[in-house]
Amino acid sequence: MQTVKAHGAEIPALGLGVFRMSEAEVEAIVPAALDAGFAHFDTAQIYENEAALGRALAGAPRESLFLTTKVWVSNYSDARFLPSVDESLERLQVDQVDLLLAHWPGDSVPVADHIAWLNAAQAAGKTRFIGVSNYNRAELRAAIAASDAPLITNQIEIHPYLDQAPMAALAAQTGTALTAYYGMAN
Repeated sequence: MQTVKAHGAEIPALGLGVFRMSEAEVEAIVPAALDAGFAHFDTAQIYENEAALGRALAGAPRESLFLTTKVWVSNYSDARFLPSVDESLERLQVDQVDLLLAHWPGDSVPVADHIAWLNAAQAAGKTRFIGVSNYNRAELRAAIAASDAPLITNQIEIHPYLDQAPMAALAAQTGTALTAYYGMAN
């Protein structure tokens, strides 16, 4: 499988996101995806299906997988961020994810705080790599400036009906990969 490289990370170029899937759908589809050669799986706390993904991936060699999850904005606080990551790891049945993202920039918690918490999660060994999701260009610049560790991706909506050329240019300039969702539009 082709990979996308950014700041030392090699991310399988094609991944299976489980947004809007029920637990039953995740448990039915993920084994078929594994059989088809998928290695990259993407979930999030707000999807409420991390546990189903963990069950569906049980028995797959961990070193052959690339797991991404995202921390939801309701957990953007000193008291909740890291404990919520621990809860995600427990649901996913792993000690560490490959990529941990701040799901949305939000409007009530400074970007620098999201980034400090992501850095703390990485320093604690809860994730190999960190990144963001749904950040605009100004937020991405601020996040990169605030981070001790490289941000390897910004996961954003990308499809033929949405021009993301300015974001793609910024990503190229900063060495940050873009992870697309809604590739076929919604």
